[in-house]
Amino acid sequence: MRRGSGSSRAFAYALVGYALVAGGISTPADAQEGGPPRGPRREAPERRFERRIGRLVQQRLRLSDDQMLRLRAVNRGRAQQRQALFARERDARVGVRREIMRGDSADQRRVAALIDELFAVQRARLELLQAEQRELAEFLSPVQRARYLALQEQVHRRVGRALAEEHRVPRGRAPR
Repeated sequence: MRRGSGSSRAFAYALVGYALVAGGISTPADAQEGGPPRGPRREAPERRFERRIGRLVQQRLRLSDDQMLRLRAVNRGRAQQRQALFARERDARVGVRREIMRGDSADQRRVAALIDELFAVQRARLELLQAEQRELAEFLSPVQRARYLALQEQVHRRVGRALAEEHRVPRGRAPR
């Protein structure tokens, strides 16, 4: 993997997470009240992406404006936990990669501890998802929750594919 690709991936996942759960789920009322400035200043690409994802979520889940507001609130409440889990996972993966690069001199105990940390992060992520689903169940139907999970997964897969394409080396060229 090329240098810097981890930070690109982190940015992309953070952006998707933000767009899906924090600021990107906007209601029609939000767009009327505090929309982006018109005229010479163009809307930032990130904000356009957020708005597009917000419209997609509302349409696919068939959410009312009130449900959208509640969805935004639930997910904003979990944003810091998600970011902390992402950072823990990134740090563990970087640590494993560093140890593996050391070859025969890799610290076996450190690698074992980092692998344990990766599993702990996965358990914590699942617990977070379960808690979030309990909150969402207060105002979303089971079908809406299932659609939301599927939509999140679809966006994450698309971002993953886009990142893989971005970091692919064209044929006939040496990696940098």
